[in-house]
Formats: sequence, structure tokens, C-alpha cells
Amino acid sequence: MNNKGLLAIAAACLAMLSQAALAAKGFSYTYLDGGYQGLRADSADADGLGAKLSYGATDHFMVLAGYAHLWQDKAEGFSSVDVQVDQFTIGGGGHYSITDRIDLVGSIVYVNEQSTGKAKFPGESSKSRIKGTREGYRAEFSGRIQAMDKLELTPLVAYRDVGDESGTGFGLDAIYKLNRDWSLRGNATYFNDDSATNLFFGVRFDM
Repeated sequence: MNNKGLLAIAAACLAMLSQAALAAKGFSYTYLDGGYQGLRADSADADGLGAKLSYGATDHFMVLAGYAHLWQDKAEGFSSVDVQVDQFTIGGGGHYSITDRIDLVGSIVYVNEQSTGKAKFPGESSKSRIKGTREGYRAEFSGRIQAMDKLELTPLVAYRDVGDESGTGFGLDAIYKLNRDWSLRGNATYFNDDSATNLFFGVRFDM
């Protein structure tokens, strides 16, 4: 299936979810996440900090926005790397309540990555300046499950097409509630196209 077909399917899923007749009862879709964000891949490694905002605009639809600043110290084809990456995302999603403890969730976001810094090619004595921008999108479909009173698990399937990279990933998101407003959150999503694992460990504030 080509990228346009996958994008059309994702858009159709969002339309179906946003027009559902029943609202989710057990989950909040207005929150702020913040914490460590990392990438482990065959072609690159990066570590940094990120934040993601979700705003429940209606009973079935949320607006999504995110920002991350990553420091990249490994890249395929370079012997030395010192590059900073600013990643911006914006989009939306819909959700549908299966039971009081299970929601189906779909989302799609536009992705913009801006890289600046220096890198050294093998055999060269000095570093070359690196500057570039990659754009694309990420679509995600997941099941939000209240596994225990304080523990929420979200298995997910994602598709990304950013720059010259595209592929399908599978992941798991876990949230442990500390109190009414604060939770601990962890996420790991693996994409087989570059043996890439996206990581997030941080906190969530429900608003």
C-alpha cells in the first residue's frame, strides 16, 4: 500500500472516531506530558527533552501539539557528530469508548524536524556544518486500557513518513497514576525499517 493510501485510511479512521455517538467516560484527553525523549537506531542515536500537549476539544476529538529538543551524537556515514534536532508536531485525533475501561484512539500529526550542528566525515580533519529540515507525518492507532485502578496500558501501531524514512512501528505506553493530577509515563515504540526505538520517560499532568 502506498503512502497516500495509508494517509487516507488514517483520515477515515479519525473521521469515524470523531463522529462516534458515545463519549469516553474513564479517560482524560486534556493533559501535558514532559520528560526524557530518546532515539536508538542503527543509523543514529539521540537524547533530549520533550513535551506534548493534548487538548480534548470535544467529547470525541482532541488537538495535539508537541516539541522536543534532541542532541545527536551518532549518525551513519560520519566519524564524529555534534548535531541538535528541534522536532515540532501538530495534529489531532479521535477516540471511541468500547467500555468504561477501554478506548480506541486514532491520531495523525504533521512532523517537522530541523537539524543544525557539525559532523566529521571519515578521513577528514575538520567538521562540516550540518543544516537541514525534514517534514512528514505520523499516524497512530491504539487501544487505551485501564488495566488496574492506577495502571493504564496502551498498545499501539504507528506509521511514519518523515523525510526519506518511512515504516510501521509497534509500541507500548504505560501510565501509573500518582494522584488525581499527576502520573508517571513511559513509552517505547519500535520501527523495523531502521531498527529504531523511540523512547519517552516522564510525567503527565492532567488538566
